[in-house]
Amino acid sequence: MQYLKLLRPAHWAKNAFLFIPLFFAGELTNVDKIIELIKAFVAFSLIASSIYIINDYRDIENDRKHPKKASAPWQAGR
Repeated sequence: MQYLKLLRPAHWAKNAFLFIPLFFAGELTNVDKIIELIKAFVAFSLIASSIYIINDYRDIENDRKHPKKASAPWQAGR
C-alpha cells in the first residue's frame, strides 16, 4: 500500500482534462475516441508517476531530514 502512494494516484485526476475536448466536440458517444483517450489517460498517469518516483529517489537524503516526508516508504528505508 505504501508503494502505491509513490505513484500518487490522487494526482491522476488532472489527466481527466484530456476528455474535455471530446465533450465540447460532441463526441462523448464515439467509442473509438473514448478508447484512445483512456489509453492516453493511462499513459499520462504512468509517465507522471514515473517522474514522481524518480524525483522521490533523487531527494531521499533531503526528505529524510524533513519532519513530514521522512515517513514516506523510501525515505524511511522500507
